[in-house]
Amino acid sequence: MKLIPAIDLKNNKVVFASGGDRNYYKTPSTDLSPTSDPIKFIEYLISLYNFNTIYLADLDSINKYDAKNYFIDTLLCKYKNINFIIDNGVRDFTHINRFKSKNYTQIIATESFFDYTTLLNENYENFILSLDYKESKIISKNDDYKILKPKKVICMNLDSIGSDKGPNYKNIILTKKNYQMADIIASGGIRNNKDISKLKKEGIKESILLTAILRKNISYYNL
Repeated sequence: MKLIPAIDLKNNKVVFASGGDRNYYKTPSTDLSPTSDPIKFIEYLISLYNFNTIYLADLDSINKYDAKNYFIDTLLCKYKNINFIIDNGVRDFTHINRFKSKNYTQIIATESFFDYTTLLNENYENFILSLDYKESKIISKNDDYKILKPKKVICMNLDSIGSDKGPNYKNIILTKKNYQMADIIASGGIRNNKDISKLKKEGIKESILLTAILRKNISYYNL
């Protein structure tokens, strides 16, 4: 299982999730992280394990799209040996590929994106589709995401993020059914190696998580 630590940014600071309501995201407590500075936080993460991929969400840009996010460019340039998967709230095709460094993959999130027809007509494939589930329903601007045939799909369970609920297997199974040719990435509620083992049995090869990493609930041996 490949583990992908998740970093949420608000006002260029690391904030921690609490369910799907981003109004309540706060900077981390000292018992979980020594810092809310993104660069120091990444250094702390890679001191725990040799992560080579990091999920990065710009909550400000998701709320109101920012075409000139220089801070993310700074992170990409500093950590060229890390591949970032980035959700910066892109709305349409013109918002894609705005960062100077290329060590990232664009997330197309159903919560904010709507220009799926152009994405398909342009034959653009270097993206990961994020199905954003809340209360067991996909949040979306329209249903055109269904026309895509992505190579990877994130099953983003917003209600489970930062919780001890465990993964939402119902949504994961539904995502697998609807995207049978795609690799599914599980996100939300992963607590420990037991959850990881169960996800592996469901055919999941990658997962996005953070709290379990910071609580040191994960044994990296034989992942």
